[in-house]
Amino acid sequence: MDKNTLFAYIDTHKKEIMERGRRFFACPELGFQEFQTMGMICRELERLGVPYEKEIALTGVKATIGTGDGYHIALVADIDALPRKDGDGCIHSCGHSIQTALLLTVLETLAKTGFIEKTDGKVSFIFTPAEEFIDFAYRDALIRLGKLEFRSGKQNMIALGVFDGVDCVLSAHANGESGTKFDINSTLAGFLAKKAVFTGQSAHSGAAPHQGRNTLHGAMLCMQAIAFLKDQFAPEAGLRLNPVITRAGGDVNMIPAETVMETYIRANDNDTLFTAAKRFDGCVAHAAEALELGYQIETTAGYLPLRQSDGLSAVVLDNMRLFCEEEAIIKNPVSGASGDVGDLGTLLPTVQFGFSGIEGRFHSDFFSVRDEENCYMNAAKVMAGTVYDLLTSPEKRVKWEGFHEKKEQYLCLLRQKI
Repeated sequence: MDKNTLFAYIDTHKKEIMERGRRFFACPELGFQEFQTMGMICRELERLGVPYEKEIALTGVKATIGTGDGYHIALVADIDALPRKDGDGCIHSCGHSIQTALLLTVLETLAKTGFIEKTDGKVSFIFTPAEEFIDFAYRDALIRLGKLEFRSGKQNMIALGVFDGVDCVLSAHANGESGTKFDINSTLAGFLAKKAVFTGQSAHSGAAPHQGRNTLHGAMLCMQAIAFLKDQFAPEAGLRLNPVITRAGGDVNMIPAETVMETYIRANDNDTLFTAAKRFDGCVAHAAEALELGYQIETTAGYLPLRQSDGLSAVVLDNMRLFCEEEAIIKNPVSGASGDVGDLGTLLPTVQFGFSGIEGRFHSDFFSVRDEENCYMNAAKVMAGTVYDLLTSPEKRVKWEGFHEKKEQYLCLLRQKI
């Protein structure tokens, strides 16, 4: 069987593939609340006769086809949506429904053509909830109830062992680049959240300000230090550090006894991310000590930077070239956005290629699928072709050693809140 057999199957089922994509786009749900989406995925798997696990990290699904132990590929899709800006429900304004539809198309193609049984490998299809880093009150309540450990779907699934035994990860994500077809080997920034609470002494601001310890002054001094600190990082490090005051206690005639400053720290690599986090803590501590204030610092793990596998990207790129001219492929774009696929890329060789075909801005109420051919058909063929190459050409396979050690270090990082 050659690769064209897989492509022909996709072409033959174009109508059903398009309809599937539209159904999932019409079912937007917030993270860890994707119950209808999970049900739709499971019904598709039942129709195909593929066994699966569901309710992983509440709403995640995993299905595996093939029994070989030569190479294990994980195809990964996000399934969550975002709230509409007008407050009227939700919308798939990051294109995660397209990812979900893509995986089901590739799964059906590999299963129905019988290709997978002719190889020494297997493919897992992993539908992950809650990629969007939002809705903290809801997610933190689930964590307190013991239903989750972390705020993100992939972080919970990593901890639950869903990716144990996997050799590589292949994913895809819509991009907003008009006039192109695909992008390859992009980077995503990592981020973590910081919350600094300055504590002092209230006093009457007119009669006796000297009796107080003004926490707003401490926060302002800290913000000045952070502004100077940012100049000490090279532009290519991608550091983004823009703190805001979220609470400054006290009435207009009172010295504030508590001030809260919060920020995300974003960076293009782990070294910059963790160095900046440490330096941030230093700015808080020294600003507070200079004015004889107390302080507390709370760190919440976000997502790690994504660095894609060069070897896997080369295989994906070869398949992109089958469906467009070279100039329609963007290579090595740098993005300030983040995603929990970066956490997977820290543990396993990972690719998340981009495909064009959407209209409107990401995360807006005007997002829609414009080029269904590229989103649902060409992207699926690129993914299926990449799987074909990896399972028929062992020399193209990329493997890393030490997954369990990396995973242990990673979970220690999250559980210690960095």
